[in-house]
Amino acid sequence: MKRYAVCTSLIAVTLFATGFTWPFQGSNSCRDAKRMIMELSPTASESKRADTEKRVIELCPNGAAGHFLKGLQLERSGNADAAIQEYRETLTIDPDFYPASGNMGLLHLKKGASEEAAVELSAGLKAGDPRYNAGMARILAQKKLYQLAIFHYNEAVAAFPDDPALHAELAAAYQASDSIQKAEQEYRKALAIQPGNASARLGLGQLLLTNGETDKAVKELKQAALADPGNKEIHRLLAEGYARKGDQKNADYERVLAGIAPSRPESRPAVDHTALGDEYKKNKDYVMAISEYRLRLAEEPNDPVAMQRLGDCLLASGQDEEAMRYYREALRNKAENPQLHFNLATIYERKALLDEAVVEYRQVLTATPDNEEARQRLADIYTLRGSFPQALDQYKELVKRKPADPITQIKLARAYVNAKDLQAAADAYEAAIKLDKDALEAHRELANLQKKRNLPEEAAKEYQEVLRLKKDDNEARTALTAIYVKNKNYDQLAALLKEGVELAPSDPNAHYKLGLVYEFKKDYDNATTEYQEAVKLKPDHAKALNAMGRVQMKNGRIAEAKASLEAARKADPELEEPTVLLSNIKDELTPEPRSHRKHYASKKSKSSHKVKKGKKGRREQASAGEGKKSKKSKKSKKKKKHSDE
Repeated sequence: MKRYAVCTSLIAVTLFATGFTWPFQGSNSCRDAKRMIMELSPTASESKRADTEKRVIELCPNGAAGHFLKGLQLERSGNADAAIQEYRETLTIDPDFYPASGNMGLLHLKKGASEEAAVELSAGLKAGDPRYNAGMARILAQKKLYQLAIFHYNEAVAAFPDDPALHAELAAAYQASDSIQKAEQEYRKALAIQPGNASARLGLGQLLLTNGETDKAVKELKQAALADPGNKEIHRLLAEGYARKGDQKNADYERVLAGIAPSRPESRPAVDHTALGDEYKKNKDYVMAISEYRLRLAEEPNDPVAMQRLGDCLLASGQDEEAMRYYREALRNKAENPQLHFNLATIYERKALLDEAVVEYRQVLTATPDNEEARQRLADIYTLRGSFPQALDQYKELVKRKPADPITQIKLARAYVNAKDLQAAADAYEAAIKLDKDALEAHRELANLQKKRNLPEEAAKEYQEVLRLKKDDNEARTALTAIYVKNKNYDQLAALLKEGVELAPSDPNAHYKLGLVYEFKKDYDNATTEYQEAVKLKPDHAKALNAMGRVQMKNGRIAEAKASLEAARKADPELEEPTVLLSNIKDELTPEPRSHRKHYASKKSKSSHKVKKGKKGRREQASAGEGKKSKKSKKSKKKKKHSDE
């Protein structure tokens, strides 16, 4: 009857949603917002989705689209009930807002309300979102309407081909409808995408077991049990598979794990699975030990000893996640011992759950303060987290307990460096070196520390020790080179760089640097040799070409210098020195003749004299003209006076 009720609901919704026009149309902006939501692809990128949602809320904050987005945000935050309320508000404003129906249907499905989900999803399908097809397919599969489920699964798989769960569910639907070949194909597609998919392994194992391929089925089911060890259906099928193979012991074991009491004759004595597990564990046969401890827990689910020992074997075989689960169960069942806390702390540390690891290591040290490994790990975690004072306390305690261990001294020194106590750090490094004069890291770190403290002599001494232990240590060699240059220790610098050339004869920079030292010491022949070697190894080594040209100028070999400098400028047009040196060469090659300069100066002097003389003559002529003018004016005045008389 339920099947017909669901079908009736689906038909009713389809009829209700077809051919019915609501008078309310909304504003243009809200219609645009709705269109944008409807056109947004389910596989759109996060940025595209965010941009669309931002635009929608601007266009229609209080309309149907606005309520839809509020529902979407509530759904993302995990508040399903409030999201459903917003979707209902959306549909009250606009009953044709199909994504609201679809999303509400998916939420109902998560809550197990398949009837309500079916009604809403059937309306949501009109939005064209394949997620709604997947939801509808799951409901139909639950109702055993497999052909309809297959149709909707195929629609969803076409949109989400990389979803292993969809392939596995489609395979189960094919299997239930006796399409065995298609079912196997879909299971294998799911496993190709996700090899650890327990559901697909279980389904394929069940299918193979049904087909009589027992060995293949057991192999698949064992993989499924590794992926989902608590799944009783997997263990039930494994028990059936082992029984078919005649392996009664493993069949009984799997029945216990499946919650089915194994058949055992009354005459058979009880088995001490814990003792057997301990024996296997002692011999490092962890697979068999795990089996025995599981059988013990099937008999007594709250046995903390079996839980811890099972956790130990799982940890030893690399199954950290399940080991952690059993350790926690053991603690809940009052198992309290340092090793349990230590093993649990180890798993937390591997999983980068550092806060939890600190708590467990502290539990270990509370019970056993002399556990150096726990203290060391705790100190290392404090350092990693930047809790330097706490780390320093732990390293001090370790040094008290192991004063003759150079590695612990080095770690104490590092803790002092982190705590900014540089003198104490230097003392700790020196203590480590006294214990082990060949402690490379101690020499290196002390050298860097002394350099930081502006103690170049002490730093140089330690860098020399580093190079004694490791000649090809470029970092130490570079640092020591810088110290020699700063302190003007040119003989030591030359020896150091020469050694560097011997270690790396094919390194053009090593030859170039050695050439610079020779040049500074005015040993131009050796300098030229090194520069030539650098250029031979790297023909476009601009600095070496420039330096070679500079030395050739000093030696008076101008033509060669010009060629070298031109090559340097070509190799690196932005290098300024070649251009400057070339301009100096041009000035020397085309000097101004002395006689020409003298003639030019004389000519310039005469010209200047003529100019001065001409100016003076003009001034004198002007003065004379003014005198004559004055005399004529006087005669004219006299004549006028005489005429008046």
